[in-house]
Amino acid sequence: MNKQLSAGDHVTSKCTKCKDTTNHTIVAMVGDIVARVECNTCGGIHNYRDGATKKRTSKSKSKTGSVKPAKNSRTEAAWENQINEADPDAATPYNIKMSIKVGDLIQHPNFGLGRVIDTIKPDKMEVVFRDGTKLLRCCVE
Repeated sequence: MNKQLSAGDHVTSKCTKCKDTTNHTIVAMVGDIVARVECNTCGGIHNYRDGATKKRTSKSKSKTGSVKPAKNSRTEAAWENQINEADPDAATPYNIKMSIKVGDLIQHPNFGLGRVIDTIKPDKMEVVFRDGTKLLRCCVE
């Protein structure tokens, strides 16, 4: 039986600093897909790279670049409802070690402006962004 992964779980990933496949802690998820990880060896935070996959050759590279989830008008409307009267200047820059509570605004370097809609003790939060809801690590108050 496969366990569904979530932020805070451990996975193996190819580390960009160590240049090796090492153990990592999941930092951010996009739906059911691991997006960002923190290396347990060097502490570096980077995009998840499956250690089992081999580097593609230039012949097999996709010309479209990275795959991003399609924007859905329903998720964008939910985001607009959450951010409607918010002041983007009042948003706190995202940090894994930040203390957070439901309703706080955060500014994530990749996902942009978001509002915390749920906290999951001891160290996770659910945040609604323009392109959907993400599960991120944090310090829950």
